[in-house]
Amino acid sequence: MPRAAKAIAAGTSLEAWEVQRDGLEDLAPLLLDAQGRLRVVAAAELEGSAPQARLRFGVTHGIYGFLTQELVDWLSTFIAGRSAIEIGAGHGQLAAALGIPATDNRQQEEPAVRAHYAALGQPTVRYGDNVEKLDAMAAIAQHRPQVVVASWVTHVFRAERPEAAGSVSGVDEEAVIRNCEAYVLIGNTHVHRQKSIWSLPHELFTPPWLYSRAVNGSPDFIAVWKRSSLSSP
Repeated sequence: MPRAAKAIAAGTSLEAWEVQRDGLEDLAPLLLDAQGRLRVVAAAELEGSAPQARLRFGVTHGIYGFLTQELVDWLSTFIAGRSAIEIGAGHGQLAAALGIPATDNRQQEEPAVRAHYAALGQPTVRYGDNVEKLDAMAAIAQHRPQVVVASWVTHVFRAERPEAAGSVSGVDEEAVIRNCEAYVLIGNTHVHRQKSIWSLPHELFTPPWLYSRAVNGSPDFIAVWKRSSLSSP
């Protein structure tokens, strides 16, 4: 395996799904615009979609979390005019909807990583033109945001805690929390159960208007960590 592929695979816990291909609604006309970019849609438009249809769409297009208008509105209200960025932005459409900078290390553009994903039968992320090539801490150092938003990011792998999996090129989320006022993470309670930051004070929300490709039966979430809570008794 090439070095770059090893880097992304090391310590990563990959879950496999059986993707049903036939007899499902194709969500692409609803969720993609004419340029193939992820659209913001009302949650009601996804309410009747089958989990397997969402999984099929996500796997086919390299997308994990979907963009609902309710999610965009919630984040806009939370940010409330403060400076903000998205890290691990991937396609960059969430940041575009929020009007904030989008950043990502864009590692999946590397030929070795693309080959690794191809061997797994998975497409790589189609990075948006608005996505700056910056890893999380470099993005924070450059933009100095008050709020950092992340959706479905992989945490950094730590050798002293191998059971938590992660990636050697993942995000050091503890460092992110220490370097902004608030860290907002969107994910799935089962998929992201191994993150070490769950041990830190946080707020957890599981609104019904969050949708993703997850088919494990657990709710998707928004979680918020505040730097101020780290020094609280």
